[in-house]
Amino acid sequence: MPVHAAAWFTGWSALRSYPSRVGDGYFAAQRLDRNGDWEYFSCTPNSAEFSAVAADVTASSQRAYSVIAPDIHRYVALAHQHGMGMVSTSERLMVCAMETQDNQDPFLGDPELSVVVKKIGGRHSSSACKARFSAAIMHGQTAVASGRVGIYDDYAIFDGLKTNAAYRRRGFGMLMMKTITARALDYPVTTGLVMASTAGQELYYKLGWRSLSPVTVLVPRERLDEMAKL
Repeated sequence: MPVHAAAWFTGWSALRSYPSRVGDGYFAAQRLDRNGDWEYFSCTPNSAEFSAVAADVTASSQRAYSVIAPDIHRYVALAHQHGMGMVSTSERLMVCAMETQDNQDPFLGDPELSVVVKKIGGRHSSSACKARFSAAIMHGQTAVASGRVGIYDDYAIFDGLKTNAAYRRRGFGMLMMKTITARALDYPVTTGLVMASTAGQELYYKLGWRSLSPVTVLVPRERLDEMAKL
């Protein structure tokens, strides 16, 4: 799992054009689209690694620490010892064998729908990914569903899959996933990776994905107090 977690982080941060850094036992990305502060990620950190990262995270109330590991209770207990608390355990790092996925664009079945696929970044843009794509299913000027995929080594990293609230429960998430999967399979990828929300997990399971690990999101206590006031 650590190799998968590292590949996911590399592709995910590249898809979002986040500044990133790697340290002893962690990866970190600067969340420019949120508060501009850093989010740290670790895969099954030991107590010493956790403590070192926690010291960095608690240096700013706007930072977060996402632990990719099955032992949720252990890391929540460690968080309490280091001035942090738990925000969520609902996300999961998920994986699939790309050879099991369809390499054909889906049939939309409605002449009013169209698919727009764009390559992210120019020819000379710097990225850890060899290719990045964004895609949307359009109904006129309305984006019905959208998503992104990045190609890193032999991994396809999926991100940002969402469906317009007015079009949910009509299969557009499935169509969107198949669209960006077809783009990924233009490359010699073997493994798909995604950080899936609760809402997305049902779709991925239907497509043959499996869970690698839950993700425990931790933040400094000051931020928990701020969130409680909202």
